[in-house]
Formats: sequence, C-alpha cells, structure tokens
Amino acid sequence: MTDTPGKAVGVEAVGMTMRFGSFTALDDVSIKVPAGTFHALLGENGAGKSTLVKCMMGFYHPSAGGIMVDGQEVAIDSPRDASAHGLGMVYQQFTLVPSLTGAENLVISRDDVPGVIDWRKERTDLAAFMERMPFKLPLDTPVNEMAAGEKQKLEILKQLYLDQHFLILDEPTSVLTPGEADEVLGLLRGMTRAGDLTILMITHKFREVTEYTDAFTVLRRGKMAGAGKVGAVSVDEMSKMMIGDA
Repeated sequence: MTDTPGKAVGVEAVGMTMRFGSFTALDDVSIKVPAGTFHALLGENGAGKSTLVKCMMGFYHPSAGGIMVDGQEVAIDSPRDASAHGLGMVYQQFTLVPSLTGAENLVISRDDVPGVIDWRKERTDLAAFMERMPFKLPLDTPVNEMAAGEKQKLEILKQLYLDQHFLILDEPTSVLTPGEADEVLGLLRGMTRAGDLTILMITHKFREVTEYTDAFTVLRRGKMAGAGKVGAVSVDEMSKMMIGDA
C-alpha cells in the first residue's frame, strides 16, 4: 500500500475471443478504459459481459486477443497476475468471511499476511489507510452484523487496501438502496476524477450510467453492439444497442 495519488490504471482488451468448444461466448471484442475514467459495460444476460471481465482478470484463458495495461501488452494468466498489474474485481456475491470483523477481513486478504499477526501494528496501519478512504466503516464490527451496504463498501475497500487501481464492479448496487447506491457511486466517481482509480462497471441501470459514468460499451450475443460517450447517446439508443429495435 502506498500514499501516492494519481495511480489510476488504464486497461485495454484487444480482440478478445472466448470459445467453449463449438460455442463462441465472446467474438473479437475490444474495449478501452483510459486511466481515471468510469466506464459502463452494458448488455442483456448472456451477452458476454462476465466472460469478458473473466478473461481480463485471468479466470479464463481467451482463445484469442490480449490485454494492455497503461499502453503495454501484458500476460494475465491468473487473478494473481491481474492483481500484480493493479486490476481488482468486486463480485455480485460477497467474498467476505462473515464471522470475522472488517479489519480481520482486510488483513487476511493480503498475500503477505504473517502467521502471527501483530494487531497493534495492523490497527495503526488500518487507521492510516482509512484516513485516505472515502468510505467510513466500523472495522471492528463482525461482517455478519453489517448491513448489505456496509458489506459492499468493505468489498470495495478490500480492493483499495490491496492497492488495486483498476476496479471491475459486477452489478455493485444490486444489494444497495438507491441512497446507498448514490453514496457509493458518488464517492467512487470522485476517486476517478482525482486520478486515483479507474472503474469498469457492469450494470443494467441506465440512471447509474447517465449520472456517474464517462463512457459505455454494449455487448450483444458475444459481440460489440455499440459504444460511446455518455451524454452523446440517448438511453433509448443504448437500449436498442442492447436488445434491438423490438
């Protein structure tokens, strides 16, 4: 972890193709997310969104295509490789250990966590970390006593704690109230504008797209169906890219 601001990472997937036997789940898809931007990834269920981000994160080995990080081609063969290049993902389902506190969940997420933890040092380090973070959470509270919104914030904090500066968010507001969604996305938007973070967000909610993101990409049946700057394209046009004219 560092205190250095302006570390947002730009990522580009180039010609990404993923075949499962005779089925092509992703067909020559390219997407560019410049550093410090908030990008929406749209598409119906089965459009290929999850396949694309799993290829970017190293869960899948694509049949063709590659990844560029800050303009340099890199090999991402596993989630560990992705993490080493500053890429992290927040999933729809929580990955927290319910019986542990927020602080304990953060500390055990590190690769270098010691066999015997010096909690005095860890709490001092966590306090300094939280001073820099937009989310304020009671880290001494067990996860199973947290509200859904607090758990989602903790998932995002975990990626920031691991020093990830390109975050993929998979339907991050599905468990949040509208007020919580606005709070979380607003704070994340502030971090992208400050140059500390880049975000690629899978969402079905056009309000979130128009209010918080800079640009969007639409997938349909595994292929690129459109892309553009938010504000230059209407919601109706985005909908047609997703599902057609019907």
